[in-house]
Order: sequence, then C-alpha cells, then structure tokens
Amino acid sequence: MKKISRRDVLAGLAATSPCRFALIGDRTGRAQGDVYERVWAEVAASKPGFVVSIGDTIEGLNDATVEAEWDAIEKSTLKMYKTFPFYHVAGNHDVWSEKSERVYAARTGRPVRYSFERGGAGFVMLDNSRSDALSDAELAYCDRELTRLGTLRPKFVFLHRPSWLIPVRLGMGAHPFVRLMEKHRVDYVFSGHVHQFLSLERAGVRYVMIGSSGGAMDRGVKGGYNEGWFYHWLDVAVSGVKVTVTVQELAGRRTALEEWGPGGYVGRR
Repeated sequence: MKKISRRDVLAGLAATSPCRFALIGDRTGRAQGDVYERVWAEVAASKPGFVVSIGDTIEGLNDATVEAEWDAIEKSTLKMYKTFPFYHVAGNHDVWSEKSERVYAARTGRPVRYSFERGGAGFVMLDNSRSDALSDAELAYCDRELTRLGTLRPKFVFLHRPSWLIPVRLGMGAHPFVRLMEKHRVDYVFSGHVHQFLSLERAGVRYVMIGSSGGAMDRGVKGGYNEGWFYHWLDVAVSGVKVTVTVQELAGRRTALEEWGPGGYVGRR
C-alpha cells in the first residue's frame, strides 16, 4: 500500500479548497475622477482572498514621471488595501521601456511574467505590454508554465491586451495562442485594454475582456451597458473545478458571466 505523504495530503486539500478573487480592469488611459478608488472600496468590502489587476494602473508612457506616478497611486489608493494579496498584469501604460519595466517590478513586487498556484488552481500571467502580438518567447514561456502546472484545474491565463480577440472572433483555430489554450485545456483567459466588457467561448475555453475600472470610455458613449461599456470589476469564485464569474457594475447590477454573449448582454437563458 502506497504511503500518503504530507505533501500529497496538502495538495489534496488545496484542490478542494474554495478560493475567491476580484479582477480589476484598467484604471487608465485617462483615469476618470474617483472611479478606481470606488471600485477598490467595493472590492475590499466583498473580502476576496486576493486581487488581480489586468493592467494600466498608471498613465505612464514617460520615463521621467514613472516613479512619481507610482508614488501617487500608492499614496492615494493602494496603501489602504495592503492586506489583500495583489497580483499585477503588465499593461501598456505600466511598461513601455526598460526603465518602466524595472520600476514596475520594484513597485508591484512582480516580474512582467510569472505563474502561481492558489486554491488548487493554476494562474499564468503573460506580458504583451509592448506589442499586440505575443512573441515566440512569450508563447514558449506560456507553454512551459502550463505544462508545469500539469493537471491543476481550473487554469487561468491573464494578459493585458486581448491578443486572442480577432482569432477567436473569426474562428481562427490555427492561431498559436488559441492552439496553446486548447492544448492545455485552459478554462479562462482574461484580458483588458479596450475598456469594454466582452465574453467569448471557443472549444471549451472562455475568453473574457474585462472593461474599465476607471479608464475613459469615449468609444462606448452610444453603446452603453448592453454592449459592455460600464465601470465594473469581476468577482471570481473557484470551488474545486467549478468557476463562477460575476460581473459587478460599479454601485449597480450584478450579472452572471453566462448572461453575456458575443454581442453583449443577453440576460438569463
């Protein structure tokens, strides 16, 4: 009879332990009033186990002001929520140069790409801050980390720009990133950047573009809520292999991810 090690016991407990995390969208470009601060207040009140930012925390794009901008957001907002483990994804407003990458790593405590395990689930954070396309090196890193995470379920992949958007919309299954997600049976891919909420599904992989948590939404003035133009954050609950994603409008409606389709809000079906 095989002896069960303490590590096996702990791994089994992790695989069945529920976890919840909040996913916050872009704060910039062009942060709007106190929206980001109000999003954080709602997130904190919901008491998640940890928080993920999809990127664009500072306005950035200027090496001369990058330190001061991180100082400002830390002082005004982030320092108040240090009790929550905080995982960052590098956005194009956060990282655009070698200096900004060094500052980003120092201020967030995270490199631009990394992976981790939590509650029996696997998480991979990718970096496409400086290009819409994913380089061969980035794809190789993703493949390697998803392989390392092995049979952990569910699996989540995060990247700031939705490099998957056109391939998934057009059903381009040969796209290397899409193939990689299907190869490793990834459950959810989360991105931001566009400031519009969108949910698509292909071959069992759910692709979600979280919208604005503070960045401007000029392009969505006419589209409004039903087309995904509203301030919000996501509440993600993991229990075993089951994932429940709730879309939380700022000070407003709570909807299930299943109420959203390729064309926007469709309601309960």
